[in-house]
Amino acid sequence: MARMSGVAAIQRESRIVGREKEIEKALAAVSSGKNLMIEGPVGVGKTILAVAVAQHLGRPIFRVDGDERYTEQKLSGWFDPPIVLEKGYVPEAFIPGPLTSAMREGGVLFMNEMNRMPEGVQNILLPAMDEGIIEIPRIGTVRSVPGFVVIGTQNPREFVATTALSEALSDRFELLLLDYQSEAEEVEIVRKNFPKASEELIDRAVWITRRTRSHPNIRRGASVRAAMSIVRMSETLSSDLIEGVGKAAHMALPTRIEMREESKKTADEVIEEIVMECFSITQSPAARRLEDAKKEEFERRRRSEEERLRSRDIPDLIRILEQNGEEPLSGDDDIGWAIAQNYAQLRISLDDQGLIEMAKRIAIKATIRRVLQLLGPVSLPNFISRNEYRLGEEAEIDIESTLDGMVEKGHVDPRDIIVERREPRKLAVALMLDASLSMSGDKLAIATAAVAVLAYRLKTIDYLLITFNDRPSVLKKVNQARNLDDIISDLLDARAGGYTNIEWALTRGKEELGLASTRNRVGIMVTDGNFTVGDDPAEAASRYKRLFVIMTESHDCQPGTCESMAASGRGKMYSVASFDEIPKVLYRVMRMVSQGALSKQT
Repeated sequence: MARMSGVAAIQRESRIVGREKEIEKALAAVSSGKNLMIEGPVGVGKTILAVAVAQHLGRPIFRVDGDERYTEQKLSGWFDPPIVLEKGYVPEAFIPGPLTSAMREGGVLFMNEMNRMPEGVQNILLPAMDEGIIEIPRIGTVRSVPGFVVIGTQNPREFVATTALSEALSDRFELLLLDYQSEAEEVEIVRKNFPKASEELIDRAVWITRRTRSHPNIRRGASVRAAMSIVRMSETLSSDLIEGVGKAAHMALPTRIEMREESKKTADEVIEEIVMECFSITQSPAARRLEDAKKEEFERRRRSEEERLRSRDIPDLIRILEQNGEEPLSGDDDIGWAIAQNYAQLRISLDDQGLIEMAKRIAIKATIRRVLQLLGPVSLPNFISRNEYRLGEEAEIDIESTLDGMVEKGHVDPRDIIVERREPRKLAVALMLDASLSMSGDKLAIATAAVAVLAYRLKTIDYLLITFNDRPSVLKKVNQARNLDDIISDLLDARAGGYTNIEWALTRGKEELGLASTRNRVGIMVTDGNFTVGDDPAEAASRYKRLFVIMTESHDCQPGTCESMAASGRGKMYSVASFDEIPKVLYRVMRMVSQGALSKQT
């Protein structure tokens, strides 16, 4: 009962609409001394909830906002240069960072968008969260007092510019998931902020915002903040409701949505479409919500029927979708993936070219969605160099290295300023995909997924793509720009079959890789290792600086051949049993190669 009264008090104190269950869980975790991770899309109130709970408990709050340039010294603390130069590394020269302050005062270290921070910053938290201690050079051990906890927030894994927390760090948090609130609650949130706005304006703004989350051309929709911006600007822009809302939507939404890469429409075109769709609805809000409930029930029955058809006959499902003028949306990922996996057979069984093209469109979208879901966040290490400061450059000063040099000399010289430069990782990858008879069907879909991973998520990498059976075919050269949809389309249309010549594919891959502008080059071979023509591929593999082999398990896969190739190429072999394992393996290889390149450059 006391906990529920605490929930009501937090709602009242911070003007939070709804979220009773989420507040109760957050309050229970922090009150028990547990570290809490709040995960959810942008704009769902993660920060508001975290701060509200901390304030209710009367804890001091030390906030850190996620930034890839944030350093370990900023988190734990640093030395004041003038004092160090005058007195040396005395305790009074130390300026505690938010982590040290939170530990000493028994407060809450609130780390907003934690998965945007470098791994080094994340890892410094481990001893603080485990044992309540951290070691600071020249200061000694800092111990936490009762009340110290860490509350972190993070965006979902598929969001751009996020990285994955390490398993060790994730294990120290209790997880609280926040999703978008109901339409009624979002209407109430906007009404609380704009009590004088008309009910219809608020209702339309919320509807438009929520529609961005389900539109097939939008990967990430807008939060309720967009609805508030539309309400705030619309009456200023025009006294006419439709014109005002339209203009406001075109200003509020583009920066808050993320279009799908495969979309053929621009953001402005999709926003205009949504606005027109909104104002084609003439019912009252209550009547419209009743209509929406009916539609949801219809969709539930449709999905149930599709599930029944999917288990029996996918071509029939394609025909039904075509008759209804529909394609599976984000909520129907299983349907889309079933079509993608069976596309090779559908090309043969479907007698209508229009249905085949529809099946291909569905397969392309489903493959990209599934890969993004499986992959989660990705980031490659930056190369960090430490050099003398150059006048006019933007760089982070390495305070400790700079002070060490100044203290040793006893005087200040501009050349003693040491800065850190974070330089982008450059890497060239030759991706070679086995498309022979032994790699047909769903394994060809695996290859398609591999392309999507490399092209969509690792955009800083130059890559080339080769498929092969008895001879290699270059689908993308290393310095060539190709649309992801077109590449996947080519792979789906490629007919698996023929003999398998891995040696020839490796030779062609090495030739194409030699055209890359960077010397950091790696080959990745996806195959079952069952070559039927050509020489043993181990010798061709030895010509690579690094070659990794991803072996797809099958009844006739050849682990010995795959291991031999990887060993000759000074790489490693990974064995995978299903599509779901491919994205993570690729990511692991990319990180390994980047870190290896880092150690060589430093």
